Amino acid sequence: MKELSDSLHRDGKYYLSAAITPGIYAGSVRDGIKNEVFAYADFWNVMMYDDFTTDPSRLYQQHSPFSIVTASYNYWSSRGLPQQKLVVGIPSFGRPSGMTQTGTTLAYKTILEQGGNPLSDSAMVTSTGFPSYKIYYNGIPTVKKKAAYAKAFAGGMMFWEMGQDANNDLSLIKAACDTIGRTY
Repeated sequence: MKELSDSLHRDGKYYLSAAITPGIYAGSVRDGIKNEVFAYADFWNVMMYDDFTTDPSRLYQQHSPFSIVTASYNYWSSRGLPQQKLVVGIPSFGRPSGMTQTGTTLAYKTILEQGGNPLSDSAMVTSTGFPSYKIYYNGIPTVKKKAAYAKAFAGGMMFWEMGQDANNDLSLIKAACDTIGRTY
């Protein structure tokens, strides 16, 4: 990471960023990120989504509630990740809980096309090969709350991924921009 950072930062020509786990679960993925690498990247895109389980006692939960933002922020901050380098990751897709991960995400725009409410965080939808099921996503109010948090406490926000957003007044990216006072 240091060698890559040194190469990219030569003459101030490039930025280095990394996408990392929300850090809410111990394990080799989270714990393999050593504190000393925080200095080498310009931004750390923390994927504050995909809290996924097939545990029968925890099925059907939101994969990206606001609480994951605060828990993730607190964890990485406690490890020494500087606030200005921590980027809040927001999903522009929905995920059911309690189903296999393969092929079960839906773009936010598709959720709206299937009757999802942009002011809600869940909807009943259909997908090829599955019966109707409840999908969890971030609606406009949740995205605005996350954007306000990112503006107050973090170095920014990112969406995974903009092609899944609605390209109209119901856009999640537009809602975030409106919240932080940026042009959409």
